[in-house]
Amino acid sequence: MTAFLDQAMPSVSDVMELRARLFAVLLGIAVLLLVLNLVRTRKLKEEFALLWLLTAVVLVLTPLFIDYLDMIAYALGIEYPPALIFVLAIISLLLILFQFSLRISRFSEQIKVMVQELALLRAQVEDLERSAEGEGEKNAEDQNVEDQALAP
Repeated sequence: MTAFLDQAMPSVSDVMELRARLFAVLLGIAVLLLVLNLVRTRKLKEEFALLWLLTAVVLVLTPLFIDYLDMIAYALGIEYPPALIFVLAIISLLLILFQFSLRISRFSEQIKVMVQELALLRAQVEDLERSAEGEGEKNAEDQNVEDQALAP
C-alpha cells in the first residue's frame, strides 16, 4: 500500500519543481499582459514590443518544455542544464542591446542631419531679416526724399 501511495503522491522535490514551473509560467503571462497593455496605451512602440513579447512567450514555454531543454543541454555537453537557460537568456539580452545600439546609431545620424538643417534654416532666416531691414530703411529714405520734394 505504501508503494502505491509513493507513486500516487509526488515527492517534495517534484512539488517544488511544479511550483517553480507554475511561477515561471505566471511570470511569463504577467510580462505578456504588461507588454500588451503598454502597446495598447502607446507607451511602448511595436518594434520594441516584439522582443518583449518573444521574451514573454519564452518565459511561458520554457517551464513547459524544460525536459527537452535538459536533453539539449546534455547533448551539447553542458553538465548543469540550467546553465543552458542562462546562456540563452544572456544571448537574448545581448540581442536586445544590439537592437538598442542600432537604434541609437540611427537616431544619432538623424539628429546630426536635423541640427545641420536647423543651422541652414537659421542662416536663411537671418539673411531674410537683414534684407527686410535693409529694404525697410531704403523705403524710409525714399519716403523722406519724396516728402522733401513735395514740401513747399
